[in-house]
Amino acid sequence: MTIIGRAERAVGDLAPAVSADVPPLDLGLRSHKQAVYERLRDMIITFELAPGTRLVETEVAARFGVSKTPVREALLLLESDRLVEVAPYRGATVRWLSDNELLEQGFLVDALEMPAYPVVVERITDAELAAIGLVAEELRQARQDRDGLRFGKLASQIHSMLFACVRFPRLNQMIQMTLGPVGMRHDMALVYPYPDAWDALLDMALARVDAVRQRDAALAAHVVREHRENMRRMVAPRIAKPDVPGYWRND
Repeated sequence: MTIIGRAERAVGDLAPAVSADVPPLDLGLRSHKQAVYERLRDMIITFELAPGTRLVETEVAARFGVSKTPVREALLLLESDRLVEVAPYRGATVRWLSDNELLEQGFLVDALEMPAYPVVVERITDAELAAIGLVAEELRQARQDRDGLRFGKLASQIHSMLFACVRFPRLNQMIQMTLGPVGMRHDMALVYPYPDAWDALLDMALARVDAVRQRDAALAAHVVREHRENMRRMVAPRIAKPDVPGYWRND
């Protein structure tokens, strides 16, 4: 199968095939590479491109009205995001989700974030807190609008803003790499379809911001651990639901 076909395995109605009449990209001021990357990234995150779907350079280029070079460059960026796998003679394929990847993500996020909270509360400025508060209000609105893609991007933005104040560029880069598109894709499968889990994720984001606003590192770490454990209890049984395993491959 290719970008204009279905995934190699049936994944149900949650991941429809890509239409053959995808409109050309609205490039604006972005480069062709960035425009293709962003479009494919969002299609993968939302399962518009289902796991197992092959992305053929010539077909992607034709559908988006660009040359093959920016498509090739965009696929390399997607590979670094762990959204696609690139194999010799086969090209790029959208990665499947796995239990191990989900566990690894949680482990890495905790390992990176938890030791940083004391530095966050020490260094964050009132102006930075005010800016984060504005994004948090947008996050509430995205939840109200049931806009999962926007919600995920705003949640990632709050993370970036919180840990950017530490002034450790590599730490922030690693957190964003760990959370980023892979984390958003897991949330699309396991969180946003379920109101209780989505509300719990929103509560965690707001509680963390509130704890940092109080400049209480121990409270920030506590509320995050508590909410994440609650999320894990919600998510575990849902992986076994009939609609979700279509995105999973644990072989």
